[in-house]
Amino acid sequence: MHHRAYISVVAVTAAAFVVSGCSGGANGGTAPLTDTVNVSLATDPSSFDPALARSQDDYTVAPLLFDTLLRKDDNGALVGGLASKWDAIDASNYTLQIRDDAKCADGTPITPTVVAASLGRFAAPETGSSGRSLAFGAAKATFGADDASGTVKATLSAGWSDFLTGLALPQSGIVCPAGLADLKGLSAGTVQGAFSGPYTVESAQPAVTYKLALRSDYSAWPKFSKPLDGSAASKVVFTPISEYSTIATQLLAGSLDIGGVADENVARFKDNDGFTQQSASNNTTYILFNERPGTVFADRPDLRKAVAQAIDPKAFSDIISDSRGKPILSVGSENIKCVNTDRSLVTPLDPGAAAKVLAGVKIRIVGTTFLTEGNEYVAEALRKAGADVDVKSLDNGAWSALTGKGGTEWDINVQGDNNLMGTLASSLLRVMGPPAESGGRNKTGAVNDEGYSALVAGMNAIDPDEQCAAFKEAQASFLERVDAVPLATLPYVTVAANGFSIRQFGEYMDPATIRINK
Repeated sequence: MHHRAYISVVAVTAAAFVVSGCSGGANGGTAPLTDTVNVSLATDPSSFDPALARSQDDYTVAPLLFDTLLRKDDNGALVGGLASKWDAIDASNYTLQIRDDAKCADGTPITPTVVAASLGRFAAPETGSSGRSLAFGAAKATFGADDASGTVKATLSAGWSDFLTGLALPQSGIVCPAGLADLKGLSAGTVQGAFSGPYTVESAQPAVTYKLALRSDYSAWPKFSKPLDGSAASKVVFTPISEYSTIATQLLAGSLDIGGVADENVARFKDNDGFTQQSASNNTTYILFNERPGTVFADRPDLRKAVAQAIDPKAFSDIISDSRGKPILSVGSENIKCVNTDRSLVTPLDPGAAAKVLAGVKIRIVGTTFLTEGNEYVAEALRKAGADVDVKSLDNGAWSALTGKGGTEWDINVQGDNNLMGTLASSLLRVMGPPAESGGRNKTGAVNDEGYSALVAGMNAIDPDEQCAAFKEAQASFLERVDAVPLATLPYVTVAANGFSIRQFGEYMDPATIRINK
């Protein structure tokens, strides 16, 4: 998952996103007298290369440094980023008109050739981008550039209806030629000409601060249906902060201006007119089993079912969100189109039955520190069923790296899912389809051919009812196999001190819309 303030979430990832200025907008609600905004990350970005973004902290920083062709807007719509027009000929063929006034940070014009080269690398399996399967599914994607007409043509080897939405993902951010020529420097953020977005990396001190500077020549701001208020900050300073309580305290003290909280700390802002609040509930949590050969859950649906019988989603939900969330019946929230609503498909709670199967079974649990109490609850529930449990809560970056690389170092992952796309396929790809070690998003290692075939059929369907029927089949498959155990939503509240703002589009918080309001 990822988090906290992406002001939305999860890996859980929870990645808390917090912004602050030096002015004291929080105390008394006076307008800020600063041109700097400080943003709290859960941990250090794993890479400044947008294609390799894999956790909420990466997703928070990337949109400020690299523009995407499209951006999310209100009511589920898309708005132009680097693309001024786009046309879906069918689910496999697309044409995009590239705006003619955009430049890289070193002055290089962002032409169709530049765009096609960046997207081609993003789409290449060898790049290993976690966003590849979100944008293209398992299809091969090719991009043709025509600088004379200003267009890029995208061709997929198989239809994928989320393609255009995928071009709004942080991982699809356009890397300029200087960055593609120095991938090591790109990852470190030291290639100033790599950036296509409004900011560049001024300095990077791991575990201390990451300072971004607004480009004086940048003019490629998107035209949202509702114009943004205020002005972009001249400086954005990211600082790692790992506790919701610390974020809330600093917001109330006036040293932070925008932050995300998800637990009992939300109540600290009740009836406080010095702040505005925005809530998002698309973040979900669920158990993922490692089913790779050599792990305890490989080819053992009986053990996976017993785990599901031992864990109470309502108890888990109350613990992680101070009773603000609610149990779910799939890996997506109830806000997402085509999500399962059939309770009979979900394994019911039955601790007695679980104890007959789990006694003496050794289980290694991993999860993010943003879900520490939830991780501990899962461990204790399995111990009560007789299992021999080891549980580790890792920082967001380490957790994401461990569970996203494949391997057999863990058995259960308490997954926090920050559904940036707001689509069911985004979350279903966590439990079926190409595994993480093959460039996919599936952390279980079990492809589930039947479920994945249904998912692909849904992504190729044009009729909404046909698509939902296919997605229901895909969900029924993983729930019957017990590849995952649905737990609960994790509502995130983004709190902004008066004088600062960030725009939320549906359930998606866009970091590039941070503004200082005079």
